[in-house]
Amino acid sequence: MRVNLTATSDGTRLLPQAARAAPAEKGARGGRDLVARMALVVVWSSGFISGKFGLRHSSPYTFAGLRFALAGGVLLGLGLIFRQKLPRGRQLGNLVVAGVLVQGVQFSSIYVGMDRGVPSGLAALVIALYPLVASLIAVPVLHERVTRGQYFGLCLGLGGVVLAVSESLTLGGDHLVGIAFLVLGLLGISLGTVYQRRFCAGMEPVMGNAVQLLAAALAALVPAFLVEGFDVTFTAGYWPALLWAALVNSIVGVGLLYGLLQRHGTSQVSSLFYLVPMVTAGLAALMLGQHLGPLTLGGLVLATAGTLLANRVRG
Repeated sequence: MRVNLTATSDGTRLLPQAARAAPAEKGARGGRDLVARMALVVVWSSGFISGKFGLRHSSPYTFAGLRFALAGGVLLGLGLIFRQKLPRGRQLGNLVVAGVLVQGVQFSSIYVGMDRGVPSGLAALVIALYPLVASLIAVPVLHERVTRGQYFGLCLGLGGVVLAVSESLTLGGDHLVGIAFLVLGLLGISLGTVYQRRFCAGMEPVMGNAVQLLAAALAALVPAFLVEGFDVTFTAGYWPALLWAALVNSIVGVGLLYGLLQRHGTSQVSSLFYLVPMVTAGLAALMLGQHLGPLTLGGLVLATAGTLLANRVRG
């Protein structure tokens, strides 16, 4: 085998070009990974905003079902254009289970919770418990190693989340029912991502996501028709929320999540979700005029520190 060598400036040492290029390639991969992590947080946070706008014109299960159906249809069309094969047999069944949990149960429950009057900050707080729940599930199921330092980072991030959203927490009336649905959504994403990593690790991204989204659409549209009567008003203000939720939140967001899960452990990737409530608060301040108080800003700093600490541990 021929190896190209490059001399040093003093001519006394020769190094393989591949070895010299390795640090640059590693740095490039690290940069792309950082961008993917940041994009995941922003895209996932924007889902609370698009949901808030969408619920002004539609009932929760109806909005969720249309979101999943539109996103799944787009991906299915792309897969057919590029002649990709649909999953079959056991692989198909595993994709359906993961899709119903991660997409259907999680987002439908979030929409029901917010529709029941739960503040978006509280909704974000409940879902932000996902890193702890998913990490605890991943230890016996995936045999992932979670160190003391990572647990400390996860708990520190949780403290920041609690501090950040504590200014807007209110309970009363229908809120407890809404919180129960949010807990259901929390269990959906926690179990679903661990199931995804265990049984769907080699998922083809286009057709695999199409199957998952269409399965979630069927799961959401059943209560949408039977309970809500397919309650939706197609106005000019509804379409931007639906398109953003379908194309950006469902396709881009979940694609980023699964891509990072394939390269890192569940504990490390899920810790990024501690940033979602704070980023959501920032987007709400810009788009909805909501005020960011000192507790929210302090919680942002604390949760960021916890997330950075948790992500120093390799998954």
